[in-house]
Amino acid sequence: KQWYQRRVRGMNFLWHMDAEATKVMPELGEKGKAVDLWFLGVHPDYRGNKIANHLIRGVLPLIKNSGYKYGTIEATSAFTSMAAEYNGFTKLYEMKACDWLWKGQPLYINAKAPHGMWTFWVKQLYD
Repeated sequence: KQWYQRRVRGMNFLWHMDAEATKVMPELGEKGKAVDLWFLGVHPDYRGNKIANHLIRGVLPLIKNSGYKYGTIEATSAFTSMAAEYNGFTKLYEMKACDWLWKGQPLYINAKAPHGMWTFWVKQLYD
């Protein structure tokens, strides 16, 4: 039950990020327009080797060849945001993690610098 409750909280955060980004760019909510690179992350033992950059760079042609117009990333860490920016994604929506509320209370309050910002990134793959 605890695992399920943690998963629901996490999904609510993702739904919030998607909803806010779609307010800014409604086309992202249209079926078949965008692919989300969910939970892009690298194990701490392997960080600093540009693995996230290679993963993004490797998957973007597959997304484009599949007919999707946009790739998106919800970054929950500064490292993921750096990889998104390095690969030409544009910041669409951002909020402090501590400002997101679950049942009226802040949930993510212990993020240490440089983390603590959640950012929704988008990259247009073709016109």
